[in-house]
Amino acid sequence: MMRALVLAICSAAAVFAQPPSLCGVRAFGATGDGKTPDTAALQKAIDTCASSGGGTVYVAPGRYLSGTLLLKDNITLWIDSGATIVGSADLLQYRAGVDGQVWYDALLLAKGVQHVTIQGRGVLDGGKVRNPKGEERMRGPHIVLFMDARDVTVRDITLQDAGNYNIIVRSSERLNIDGVTIRGGWDGINMHDSRDVTIANSRIYTGDDSLAGANWENVTVSNCILNSSANTIRAGGRNVLFTNLVMYGPGQFPAGTSQRNRLEAGFQILPNRAPAAGEKRLVTPGPIDNMVLSNITMINTGTPIFIAYSSDASYSANNLGVGRITFNNVTITGAGPTPIYVSAPPENPAHAIVLNGVRVLANGGHQTGDAEQQGYSPFSILPAYGAYGRNVRQLELHDVRFELAKPDTRSAIFGENVGLLELDRFQAPGLIQLSGEGRLTVDGAPAGSTTAQVIGIEAPASAFAGEPFTVAVTVRNTGNAGLAAMTLDAGGEMLSRRLWLKTGETATVPFVNLKRAEAGSVLLRSGGLAKTVAMVKRSTHPVAAPFREFHNTAASSWQDGSVIYLRAAGDYPLLQFGDQYATVFQSKSLSSDGVITVKLENPDLRTNWVGRAGIVVRNDLERPGSSPGYLIVAASPAAGVSMEWDSNGDGLLDRHTPFDGNTVWPVWVRLERHGPRFAGFYSGDGEHWTKLADVDLPAAAAKLDAGMIAYRTSALFEEWQLR
Repeated sequence: MMRALVLAICSAAAVFAQPPSLCGVRAFGATGDGKTPDTAALQKAIDTCASSGGGTVYVAPGRYLSGTLLLKDNITLWIDSGATIVGSADLLQYRAGVDGQVWYDALLLAKGVQHVTIQGRGVLDGGKVRNPKGEERMRGPHIVLFMDARDVTVRDITLQDAGNYNIIVRSSERLNIDGVTIRGGWDGINMHDSRDVTIANSRIYTGDDSLAGANWENVTVSNCILNSSANTIRAGGRNVLFTNLVMYGPGQFPAGTSQRNRLEAGFQILPNRAPAAGEKRLVTPGPIDNMVLSNITMINTGTPIFIAYSSDASYSANNLGVGRITFNNVTITGAGPTPIYVSAPPENPAHAIVLNGVRVLANGGHQTGDAEQQGYSPFSILPAYGAYGRNVRQLELHDVRFELAKPDTRSAIFGENVGLLELDRFQAPGLIQLSGEGRLTVDGAPAGSTTAQVIGIEAPASAFAGEPFTVAVTVRNTGNAGLAAMTLDAGGEMLSRRLWLKTGETATVPFVNLKRAEAGSVLLRSGGLAKTVAMVKRSTHPVAAPFREFHNTAASSWQDGSVIYLRAAGDYPLLQFGDQYATVFQSKSLSSDGVITVKLENPDLRTNWVGRAGIVVRNDLERPGSSPGYLIVAASPAAGVSMEWDSNGDGLLDRHTPFDGNTVWPVWVRLERHGPRFAGFYSGDGEHWTKLADVDLPAAAAKLDAGMIAYRTSALFEEWQLR
């Protein structure tokens, strides 16, 4: 159709003859050969069309190399089938969209415009442009940026290989995004402070979030397929509907920052935040409210429903809370350790989380003890395999069913400070546990009560002061089915639980990750039974020979006999170029045939998935960024154990095994070397080992520095062996 209108295409020589309705970019000198920069010609076509009152800028088949193009009012950019506008690798060809900030560099920039359309069957290709001065020292230009825009349409085009976000929207309204395909890059559509938006009939496959942003108002997302290596939806707003969506993992494109492929969350809230002093907003800020997800399918998702805005969630500071979020007719398969996770701060609880007709098939396969040394995180292994809620006024589960692919001894539901837990037609194996004040109703009636007899207490004979330990109390129901109350007096701290028990049922209730800062004895009492735990203070001193220390980020360490503690900060991803760490190591200690083994504990209950702690080897650990022979076998607090290595000898980690697991603490890691060949292993007991990979390490010296490493996490290292 567009080619049939060729007679209407204006030429550069006749631009003042008559207001054009169609401007072909070839007529303005664009070559489309993929080599010659076409920025000036493309921009001239846009400017000419706009100066005549608007019209269509036609991009014929070809490959057009371009820097930033400024879109204008009343312009349709028609990218025909077979046409690609590809981002230039020359960063000087991009213009910052806002106040000179590199963050807002974009291939197509639509700032302060109205009545703009981008459509056609062509492609916008970001070219995977990287910027060493960008975020995380790598993120380059976005593909399309709408800033203060009105009445915008994006239809039918494909966006791929963005240097950062594919479509970024700020302070805009009345947008219609329909029928687009997005492949690769960081976020698919990232939108903040915008309203009256529809996103429909699109396929979005991204390394980071498929849909993201906050302070949305009056937004619908429908009939889309979402695939991500981070979160398919990470958003917050008011009057927002997500309907008829398929959301699945693992991601087809690895996350640009972490290089993982695991779909972390299906739906994750991104809280609306209060504006800073003097900051203007298009949408009046307020709590997340009236968000509805309906007719949703989620497949292979770590945490399908993740509603958290306390300290265990990113962007938790200065947020405005959560009102009502409703889920209708949701089917979930392949769910991770905690499929439904709701966590709010006690001073700002979530008002109402409502699930109607939700079916969950969780992977399961965990034991109650796996919750030890786990911090509060949806990616940790928590005391519930189904739903975990903290500080929620009303949590409603209507016609909800949990099923397990593998047996799991954890509770089905764990609620802490849930004002009302309402269960109707609820089906799930396992306990229901409640901590703190609150009511439970079952099928419309208040839950009846029963009496539980304490028949046993299990606790360690001793524990270290300031480090977590676990106490398990076993109870037996001596009455009818109902809600039984019990308490554990832990050295004067009263810990309560209420359990839904069947007639005659016996259950073990774990109190995980208890801590006492001071040395001495802690008396545990429950139901007339008592036990004592001796709290032992460690005799710490600076790390001593034969070990040495090195760090190029903020770090701390100590040693207690054969035990070493290491904690490190970090600003950038360890992979690709970050190379920040703290290490306690032995110089030139790993020969051409050797084995290293160490046990890792998580005393600080860290939860950061990007953190690493484990074994490191390198020609020279005191030369980060340049020394080759570099390999680590490490546990992430919330992403299992992985092996990462420098495959080409340039001194940077660039290859890895999958970051797709979950970490059960303690964990043992081992590295074996046979000449240039290295093998990594991990174990849950120090005896039975699982291999991660066999790899060749170019430029590895005959003798390597070998030691313990921490990056953006902390760990206790025990049972270090190098032979």
